Amino acid sequence: MKTIIITLLITSTIIKLSAQDLTEITFDKFNHNFGEVKEENGPVSIDFKYTVTGKNDFVIEKVEASCGCTSPAYTKENVKPGKTGYIRATYDTKNKEGAFNETLTVTGNIKGKIVLTIMGSVSPRPRTILDDYPAVMGQLRFKVNHVVLGEVNRNSYDTGYLYLLNSSPKTITIKYITTPEHIKCTQTPIIIQPNEKKTIEVFYSSYLKKDLGYSFDRILLVTDDAGYEEKEFVVVANIIQEYNNFSEEELKNAPKIEFKKTTHDFGDLKEGSVVNVEFEFKNIGKDQLVIYETKTNCGCTATTLNKLRFMPGESSVIRVTLNTKGKSGYIQQSVDVKTNDPNNPEVFLILNAKVIK
Repeated sequence: MKTIIITLLITSTIIKLSAQDLTEITFDKFNHNFGEVKEENGPVSIDFKYTVTGKNDFVIEKVEASCGCTSPAYTKENVKPGKTGYIRATYDTKNKEGAFNETLTVTGNIKGKIVLTIMGSVSPRPRTILDDYPAVMGQLRFKVNHVVLGEVNRNSYDTGYLYLLNSSPKTITIKYITTPEHIKCTQTPIIIQPNEKKTIEVFYSSYLKKDLGYSFDRILLVTDDAGYEEKEFVVVANIIQEYNNFSEEELKNAPKIEFKKTTHDFGDLKEGSVVNVEFEFKNIGKDQLVIYETKTNCGCTATTLNKLRFMPGESSVIRVTLNTKGKSGYIQQSVDVKTNDPNNPEVFLILNAKVIK
């Protein structure tokens, strides 16, 4: 009984002391509208000034911004009763356009939290030709340093483009372009006058590539640009097989994925344990099998696959790791396996477990 009374007295004392430490502050305003701001005139800042109207010093514990584009600053030392301090909000207008509405949340030895709001609208700076060609390679500038074609149907072709600008006062010549067999480019030589723009076409033949899935190829522009003669680019394509218009005979010759099992029960697991299981599969079809993606339904599950393409008759495994940290009770996680098997393009692997705290 004495122990309970002493505990209550200590708790009561702590509460009283904590209440005595609190203070009050008064702001001159809680909102500020910058109005219309030109991007090139940023960043813009405003100081929210306050006065300590309580009996104790005001101590700021933290100031949190609602986004990375807003940076806080504030009076670091304790502000005594009757004195003033500030919370500064700085908004970075770089690469911003349109209306904004952001907040700073202030926490300290006051009741609750204080939310300060800034708002306004950013008008973008006029774009220059250099903004449109940001990738710099010697005296030539490019819109991007890669060519992304997206999905390309097997036994088909697609075309991508390289957009370039000669930003030098001298004429530059692309003498030749080296490419793999399945990629062809605009005929060389290509002469680019000072301040002239050019477009290089990139012709991609998936028929000659003779492969499926994601493909990363390199092309090389060889120029007379002194000091930076060779300019390398990556061409990205995802070669897919469309079976929508295939006959029954063609479908019989397609790839086919077969798993030994698609469900695994780990049974009872201690919370925080990390366990693994391998799902074995085989391509029992007559064409190359491609696994496009293995996607888990939560961050507690991860997959490992040693490669993405499998010839007819080839076997492999998808290794799945389950982390039970923060889990409890019966759980079920899944892995979504996407393939080019026209009869089974999506397979779900299921993990079951009972997690014990």
